[in-house]
Amino acid sequence: MGKKLYLMRHGETLFNTQGRVQGACDSPLTQLGIDQAMLAKKYFDDNAISFDKVYSSTQERATDTAKLVSAQENVVQLKGIKEMDFGQFEAQPEFLLPKFRPGANSFEDLLVPFGGEDIMAVGARALKTILKVLQEEDDAESLLMVSHGATMWGLCLQLKIAFPKGVGFSNCAICEFDYDGKLHLDKLISPTKDFETYLFERDENQ
Repeated sequence: MGKKLYLMRHGETLFNTQGRVQGACDSPLTQLGIDQAMLAKKYFDDNAISFDKVYSSTQERATDTAKLVSAQENVVQLKGIKEMDFGQFEAQPEFLLPKFRPGANSFEDLLVPFGGEDIMAVGARALKTILKVLQEEDDAESLLMVSHGATMWGLCLQLKIAFPKGVGFSNCAICEFDYDGKLHLDKLISPTKDFETYLFERDENQ
């Protein structure tokens, strides 16, 4: 039997409001971030979606979001789905970050000379961690994982999932995956955008 994985981004944080780079470093959820998590919870409740297991990255903003969304205290933390490390740019104003190369849709390896991570390496560790959990959780049919924007983007790059221009991960955005030995992204739901939903066509080569 296939499994459902709901992979979502954390709610708004203090650093988000300050325009600061927030990768390996952490900052707490704002009140708006808490409200966003409760909107995501409403989506799950309204659609009768419950979770057999709940996971988050090891970072406070993700763990707190997971607890709010699932109403569970027993959240398992996974280092493999933590946010991308931005190296020397951590906690610095976002405008200092290097600019994407022409035609690129991520930082690629631009942060590596500054002690940061390559986006493909981030996606690879996230994919390895997620697949390990899905393979080991025999009895869990519905799983929630709360992660981060760049990590989710790296995962989708690893899976070769094409996103239309302008479609991305707002705070508490939810990626609904099917797992049948492979991960298939079916939907992207944005609770902070009136539950706007984007449907992905099934790609058997994902």
